[in-house]
Amino acid sequence: MKKIILSMSLMAAMFFISCENNSVNEEVQSSALSNESTVSNQSKTAKLLAADCTPVADNVVVNRITGGLTGNYCDWTPTAKTIGLVSVQFEGIYGSGIRPTTAGWYVGVVAPNATCTTNGWSTIAAGIDVKNLNTGTIGVDPSCGSFIPQNVVGAVGPAYGLDFGTVGFYTYNSTTRVITITKKVVIWRDDFHTAATAYSDPTKTNGDITDAYLVEITSIVPTHGASVFGTVSYTYTKVL
Repeated sequence: MKKIILSMSLMAAMFFISCENNSVNEEVQSSALSNESTVSNQSKTAKLLAADCTPVADNVVVNRITGGLTGNYCDWTPTAKTIGLVSVQFEGIYGSGIRPTTAGWYVGVVAPNATCTTNGWSTIAAGIDVKNLNTGTIGVDPSCGSFIPQNVVGAVGPAYGLDFGTVGFYTYNSTTRVITITKKVVIWRDDFHTAATAYSDPTKTNGDITDAYLVEITSIVPTHGASVFGTVSYTYTKVL
């Protein structure tokens, strides 16, 4: 009788151990699947955020206020647009100033031959002239109303009687009134900075620079008539 009871006890113990092991195995398997799913999702997210080099074309119309002066930066009503993940506004004379309005995004210019498909981000970043580098690159305009000269690019140097600093994407001939586009614009996100007046180094490799767009302004067309406005056409690609 004792042998029968002992045998039954051993069988019960083995059953509980087996169930416990199966429970542990299920938890491990579930955890592994969860981790695999997380890694997969992270991989997909990283892929979505990577450079896609797909050009997106758009245009924007910026109007001068009725009765305003063409050469007065603040007499033009800014128009908001979205470039990928960042909000920007086209502002100032003929809408030729481009300013990131999302905190933590910065702007500069790069050579016109820079492209997403032939230049990796490190190459593009190394060639960027950053608007907020120093007082010379920043200039003193625009400085009317709520506008500040940091973190906006437009004309290079003197234009319309104003000084826009040495970093911009077009030149303006005050005699012929011809706009000549000479650079491409780069807008990037710096996870370390938020202030518009901060200097952001796009060549940083510590992970602070997380997204970037290469913007090519293809034309700025002034229109004078019953109303005065500028039409800016552009194409952008995600390069980081």
